[in-house]
Amino acid sequence: MNILDNLYWAYKSKNPIQQPEAELDQSGFMTKTAVQLSTADISDTSNSVTLSFAGDILRTHRTSVAKDQVYAEIEDLLFQDDILVANYESPVTTQPLIDEVIGDAGPPIECASEEQFDALTSHNERFIDVLNLANNHILDMGVEGLETTLNVLSDRNIMQIGVNESLAEATAVKTIERKGIKFGFASCAFGTNGHALPEGQKQSINIAKLTSKHQAPDTTLLKTQISNAKAAGCDLVIAIIHWGHEFELFPRRAQQEAAQDLAEFGADLIVCHHPHVPQPIQLYRTQTGDRTVPIAYSLGSLLWGFADRDIASSTIMQIEVQKTEGKAEITNLKATPVRWHAHEIDGNVFQKVARSEG
Repeated sequence: MNILDNLYWAYKSKNPIQQPEAELDQSGFMTKTAVQLSTADISDTSNSVTLSFAGDILRTHRTSVAKDQVYAEIEDLLFQDDILVANYESPVTTQPLIDEVIGDAGPPIECASEEQFDALTSHNERFIDVLNLANNHILDMGVEGLETTLNVLSDRNIMQIGVNESLAEATAVKTIERKGIKFGFASCAFGTNGHALPEGQKQSINIAKLTSKHQAPDTTLLKTQISNAKAAGCDLVIAIIHWGHEFELFPRRAQQEAAQDLAEFGADLIVCHHPHVPQPIQLYRTQTGDRTVPIAYSLGSLLWGFADRDIASSTIMQIEVQKTEGKAEITNLKATPVRWHAHEIDGNVFQKVARSEG
């Protein structure tokens, strides 16, 4: 980002862009909060799995978080499903915490303490199951922040996607299984805000040119991961992509074309983050006509410090997957708008997430 990009970023943070590009194909955009995607018999839930997907989770110094209070009003949307997935953007660190500064000097630094991490990612001892770490803030606190975050996730049995902890893991498939249904994850980010790991560092991060000004999104890495997941026998392949343009309420046409190409290639569900505002969910019918692939172009920020209505709003997407005669498919999808708000306890201001009032 150059100085003009930074100034435009600051402008959009106060004035989110409301209109889509003229070229954007809006067919298939969801207009209802719930849809049925399959005519299969869903009366037998013994072989069905529910997954919840949430947006960006970021700590802010403007308000505090209290354990078991952040998600108390939306517990049923996240912590009662079989698998919970979110994008985590505040590296856990033992270094002094840095207060986020929003301005035109460049991207803010994000970070959190271990105690804050627990409040941000759990409710009544249930942690989010899968956290995407392939995002532009994962190296904000350097190698220490990355390694501390990985250790904290490991201690809590949280599966992370997007970071390879060894050279051998770079081509491995991250999977999770429930009720005999095997889910595989592809994950990639557009960059790390100019931060890089030192040469020879054992970890690596899934990065590709996904939001370039000069070329179409490079989905080669994502396609490799999708192919590997298929080869590993995954019943459903989920692509988690960190890309796009912040504070814009619609994706760009180039993103849409790339996402639809990934659906054609074999992704069964595409979930995106980074714009910090909710964008539409498209139900994309593949050219063969035999698959409908939901594409959530941005779920928005589940937690951050902005109070602007669009930026404080996000979407929790829940899907039901059923496996019948060896084939898994998405049977139902529900999208619930939520919004974080501040509430006071003993004179201190804390964050809480609740259903949006519209």
